[in-house]
Formats: sequence, structure tokens, C-alpha cells
Amino acid sequence: MAIISKQVGYSQESTLLYEILRELNRLSGVTGSIANGSANTSVSYADGWGLDAFGRLRVSDEYTLGDYKHLYGLDPNFIDVTANGGSVTFQANQACARLSITTAANSSVIHQTKFYHQYMSGKSQLIFSTFNLYAATAGVTKRTGYFDTNNGVYFEQAGDGTLSLCVRTYTSGSPSDVEKVAQSSWNVDKCNGTGASGFNLDVTKTQILFIDLQWLGVGRVRVGFVYNGLPIIAHEFEHSNVLPVVYMSNPNLPVRCEVSTSGVHAAAYMDQICSTVISEGGYVEAGQDWAASNATLRSVGSGVTLPVFAIRLKSTFNTYANRMIVRLSQFTTLSTDQPLRYQLIKLPNAAAFTTGTSWVDVNTGSGVQYNVGGTAYTDGEVLDSGYVAAAQSSKGAITQVNNPSAAKKNYIVQNYDSTDSEIYVFVVTNLGNNTSNVGAAFQWREIY
Repeated sequence: MAIISKQVGYSQESTLLYEILRELNRLSGVTGSIANGSANTSVSYADGWGLDAFGRLRVSDEYTLGDYKHLYGLDPNFIDVTANGGSVTFQANQACARLSITTAANSSVIHQTKFYHQYMSGKSQLIFSTFNLYAATAGVTKRTGYFDTNNGVYFEQAGDGTLSLCVRTYTSGSPSDVEKVAQSSWNVDKCNGTGASGFNLDVTKTQILFIDLQWLGVGRVRVGFVYNGLPIIAHEFEHSNVLPVVYMSNPNLPVRCEVSTSGVHAAAYMDQICSTVISEGGYVEAGQDWAASNATLRSVGSGVTLPVFAIRLKSTFNTYANRMIVRLSQFTTLSTDQPLRYQLIKLPNAAAFTTGTSWVDVNTGSGVQYNVGGTAYTDGEVLDSGYVAAAQSSKGAITQVNNPSAAKKNYIVQNYDSTDSEIYVFVVTNLGNNTSNVGAAFQWREIY
């Protein structure tokens, strides 16, 4: 492990530096010499929590990509997938989501964020997640972390009580958990009371899991727990100069918890409490901007409400499951003859939208389709609303471009298995006494 040293002259400034780096060493949990009180003060520190995944001092700006908590009900930014009696319930007094399974064969539950958080090359990705796994149950596996079916990093409790950390990869074309390390083999601190921290992990109590990772395809991953306010690194997964290929296919991932079963088992549960995903060292939302409109104006009768324009994600993009995030940045509508009331609505799935025409690909380079033949809709959340005078246009921004945390609801994504996208639909109501011709146009950003 490389030691970084700096010689400084003895002064008020060097004393301050000494105090800062002494605290850094305490947080890092490393050994090294720190001398003070002479003409030349020697300060040394090594790799540890005081440095981010790329070795930079943790003094850089943190940019929150996603934060999730269950305060007034289950956070709507999660997707729940259940089978054979599995369920997710809100525990109001504990401010958590409880993932429960029954004794039925193959009972399971997945609780996963809709959002696949964008990794920025060269930036450390930092994830915190709080949970309680409770006691192990024979035949039941519990996991929590930053992962999906194909890629990611998670903490696992097996049915026999074995605790493991794992980096999942899809580099072979199928999911593999070959890089799974049991607690007895964690290479920094085994978190069983024998390590330098003295921390003894008890998964029947609430815990704070942290993950920080480099990607760049070949970087390292550190995983550990926060105890008494101090982060304790349990294990480092090293990949650069080790593997012949990238260690996982996609670093854009969701926060996820799951409980699954095999064979005969008792009922079991775990709690997911609060999570956040952070880009360290700033963030500039990357992606591509696209626009589309209805080339032929829609005829809307007096008093009629009509969805005149809509966009959704393709199920696949370049043959892969489409995990883009689409944010609407701008919309425009025009009424040729009569005043309108307009609404921008986010629909949950295809079943909420009725169309008389086919969906059309925007472009081969785009992951979005549009539709100009909508006839009806149900359900949905109104994101924007207003009025348009006759023969006037209205133009509005839903949220500022490049500010992904400004409005949690202002995005559309695919469902859990990328087969049924959410939909942005533009709905107008003709407030006049005669038919009017109406146009609509969207501009959006595809983030991946």
C-alpha cells in the first residue's frame, strides 16, 4: 500500500495540516507516522476512507443522483416484483419497507428503484443503504445493495447464516456471481471483532452499508459498513491488471433489496430503510437531446379532451434492455382556433394509454418512440398544466436540463424487465365552441 507523505515547515499552517491529516488517518484506519513539533513536520497517510474510489481526498463536492426514504408511505420511486405470496409493506412507525415471503415454494420479493443512476467516468460513485436483515432463515437468501439481475454489488445473507459480499457480472452474456467473498475471507476488516476496528457485525440490528466504486470498466470496488459514525471498509475487489475484460457490463444501476427462497423454508422478512447514490467530484448529466412533434395537427372538437402526443421508451436499444432515463426538458403546443387547457401527464404503462395508430421510432440512434394517434388514457400523474389562447402557443419547461434531482417524478423509465415503459402524454381540452386544430412538440434528453 503506497504511503503519501508531505514535508511542511513548522508553523500555524502546518499545525492545522497536522490536525487535519491526523483526523484523516483516524478515519482511514491506517498506520503511518505523524510527527509534530520540530522544524520540519512529517505527515504521512495511506489509502483509506479519507480517499474516494479514485484516490482523491474526500473534500470534493458530492452530487446526489438519487435519495430514497419511506416517510409517508412506500417511496413511489421503487418497483416491486413479487411471486408466490411475496409482499412489500410500509412500516409507518419504523419508516421502512418490509420485504416478506411466505412458506410457499419459490416465494420471492424484489424492491428496486426505477432509476438506473448514471455513472460518470472518472468520478467515484458512492452508495449508502440502511437495512435490517434479521436472523437467517434456512432456505432463504436476502440481499441488499446496488445491483440488478445482470450486474452490480451486493451484501448477502444465505440461509445458513453465511454473510458475503459480491460483485455480479454479465460479461459472459449471462449473470455470474463468481466474485462472491464470504465474511471469513474479507480482505480489509472481517467485521467480526477481530479486525483493527473491533467492529462485530450483527445483521439482526440496523446497519449502514456503503459501496464506493470506480468503473471505467476495470476499477476497484470497496464495500463496508458505518459504525458509530465511522466507515469501516470490509473488502476491496481489485480488477485493474487482474481481469482480461471489464468486471461488469453496466455501471448504471439501481438500489435493490430482495428476498428469495429454495426448498422448504419458514416465512421470513427484511427491512429496507433509506438509500442514496452520490457522484463524488461533481456531475454533468450526459446524454443526447432529441425532439419530435405531430406533423399533422390533431382535430379536437368543442369540449373534447384528447391525448394529442406521447413518447415512451423502446423495450430494447441496440438489442439490449433499454435502461435509459428520459427527462422532458421542453414542450410546445399550438391551437389554431379555440382556447385550450393542457396537461402534461406521466402514465405508468401501456395499459393506461389507448391509441389508434402505431408507435414510431424517433431515430435509430434514439431509444424513444412517439405516437400521434392517442384516443384515451387512464391513471397518471399531472406534471404540468395551463391554458392556451386561441391561435397562440404555450411553451414551458418542466425542470431545468442538467438538474436530475430537481423533481423526482420528472422522468420516464422501463419496467423491471424492460417490456413496458412509462409514458409522457400531452393532453388538451378544447374550451371553445368550435373544433380546433392542435399541435404539440416535445424536447427531451436520453440519459445513459
